[in-house]
Amino acid sequence: MDYKRLKFEECREDVYNIRRKVFIEEQNCPEHMEWDENEEKDSLYFVAFRGTLAVGCLRLRKIENDVFKMERVAVLKEFRRRGIASELIREAMLYTQTEAPNTSIYAYAQVSALQAYVSLGFTVLSKVWIEDGTFIPHQTIFWGTPVSIEVFLKHIAEKTEATYEEYDARHPSIVPKIEAYKQRLENLDQWSICSLHLHLDDRIVSKILRKRFVKLCIHANEFLDGKQETKEKVTEESRYLLRLADSKLNTGHFNEVDENWRRLYAAICFLQSFLMFKQENYEASCFKNECSKKSPFPHFLSLHFLFFENNLFLFQDAVKIADKGLCMGRIEENLVPLRQLALIIHEHLPGMSSEDTIHPSFCFNSKNNSSLLKPLPNSIPIEECDDDEETSLEKLISAVNKEIPLLIRNHSSNMPAVQKWTFPFFLQQLHSRTFPVEIGTKYSDEDWSQKMMTFRSFIQNSENQQLYLAQHRLFDQVPHLRKDVIIPDICFSESTSTENVDMNMWIGPSDTVSPLHTDPRKNMFVQIHGTKLFRMVSPDDSESVYPFDGILSNTSQIDVEHPDLESFPDFSKVRVLDRYCKCRRCSVYSGKVVAFGRSTTLHFLFHLG
Repeated sequence: MDYKRLKFEECREDVYNIRRKVFIEEQNCPEHMEWDENEEKDSLYFVAFRGTLAVGCLRLRKIENDVFKMERVAVLKEFRRRGIASELIREAMLYTQTEAPNTSIYAYAQVSALQAYVSLGFTVLSKVWIEDGTFIPHQTIFWGTPVSIEVFLKHIAEKTEATYEEYDARHPSIVPKIEAYKQRLENLDQWSICSLHLHLDDRIVSKILRKRFVKLCIHANEFLDGKQETKEKVTEESRYLLRLADSKLNTGHFNEVDENWRRLYAAICFLQSFLMFKQENYEASCFKNECSKKSPFPHFLSLHFLFFENNLFLFQDAVKIADKGLCMGRIEENLVPLRQLALIIHEHLPGMSSEDTIHPSFCFNSKNNSSLLKPLPNSIPIEECDDDEETSLEKLISAVNKEIPLLIRNHSSNMPAVQKWTFPFFLQQLHSRTFPVEIGTKYSDEDWSQKMMTFRSFIQNSENQQLYLAQHRLFDQVPHLRKDVIIPDICFSESTSTENVDMNMWIGPSDTVSPLHTDPRKNMFVQIHGTKLFRMVSPDDSESVYPFDGILSNTSQIDVEHPDLESFPDFSKVRVLDRYCKCRRCSVYSGKVVAFGRSTTLHFLFHLG
């Protein structure tokens, strides 16, 4: 089946034939009600073709700048029960979400076809009413994203003198229901689970897989409505789809994975996490009902303990799944609020306790037992300046223009992070959040690995390993920490938007290493606590640092602290720039140079690129 988006003049005869057979001949609709040229001229049609034969259609009519009305959904009798109507509805929703993202859709759905709309994410706003002239039962339905619903309500509030028919979504009796729906979405009391399919592209994940995902969402919605027998179906199918998406994420280079697999992974994680969160609310109501019964006091205590112990495990699993979706998947937060969900669930978990311990490697110590960089015959110091110097800005601009490194002392002194960020602070904020942690000294070593673990497990380090939370997009995963950071003005030299500034975080003990490597963007390292050694090479000399072949092609094979010049003779000709950042609150602008770094103490460091 082929689905096309057409203007009325491009498909007049086709839709005329379908609508006449379905509405006039089958449903006995008056012919004068079926055709209105004024409505057709601004309408968009979605038409299903089998070969050259048009077998189904849907009209999307622009009522106002922020409102479409979905109408005339019809499929020829001999082609029904093949999912054609659902595909047409989905095509219209996809068009709206991508081409008119601030627009919502409403429709008058025939009650007999209502489930097709609900299964794709529409919500019912009205009681059953009978359409004049056709005597067919209808209900008003509505769909929109949080963004489009907000725009819709704002415009409705501005039109105080407008009048609408009783079952129009803009009628005063229905608007409060949309406002309440928006509020439930914002608080994550409810979510349009059945709309998640809109984030998947059939050309990548395949129509078969997308339809499996749609069925999963339908069963999930039934579970949320109290149909407990669907729980096993949801669990099995979501695990299968998650394993499939995970296998795609781990095939080839991560940067080459199609975004649709990341969206699928994130969408399933949102669904699983949301269901676990709502399952707790369902079980909480059951618990309250149980406790309201007359029972012996010891029995009440045992129920109370069992309920909250189960909920603790449930919430821990739910936030872990949400974090995996944030770390490995990718989906627009304004459409699927995975970050917000993780934060809300995490707030339900108990924070720091007397049993929390911090591994000695994560305790700040004024002693520095690490060795310093030994100067090479071809090394010179990185230029430095103090942020208070009158010429500091001039020196920084010059470094940016020349693409040479520069160390700026006291550059981050005014950041709230300098005063606030300690391990007890991070433990309080992040205790049960899950992150990808490196195990080993540097990622180019053969025995290096990564593991997802909670922040509490990370700093407890019960297995006494060399752990490093390195180059992680922490501020994307936990955005409220971003307010502790002041982005230096120089980062806006090419763009004034913070969206174009990448922010990665490093948290680790001493002797963690970033081997000599290149980054695709200009960088500025901002050191909040601790000390670090830097050794850098001009990008003009990148071929003389002997990069690895394959997946580590941005990384040098050379141990730049103890270079083997017999194996890598050209490195002796390279000009090397060194600097030991022994002060806190300093920044290092590195441009696009080839950079090496080794921490000499416990440190917090983030980089902007």
